[in-house]
Amino acid sequence: MLVISNFKKNDVITIKLSTGEELVARFDADTGSELKVIKPTVLTLNPTDGKAMLIPWLMSIDTGSSDPVVIGKQQVVAVSKPHKGIADGYIQNTTGLATASTEEASLIL
Repeated sequence: MLVISNFKKNDVITIKLSTGEELVARFDADTGSELKVIKPTVLTLNPTDGKAMLIPWLMSIDTGSSDPVVIGKQQVVAVSKPHKGIADGYIQNTTGLATASTEEASLIL
């Protein structure tokens, strides 16, 4: 069984599924047999410029909702923290809040 214990609620995580999809989402809970995440997105390439982009994983859910989406852990191959740039992009796309760069953060008094 895949044990996911080092994440706290609302941490941004990357999930690799047995289907090959790579998700970025906020961690909600690990029930033992299921992984609950909030606002799951899938990492894909933009066809116009080839850059990575995040799009909703489930197109028919209410993307404004914070209700958890349940993923059976038998479908999960790996879970990790994403690259900081991916996590920052996820936060900006799902909340509208932009994270401060290192230079901007040093200017805050």
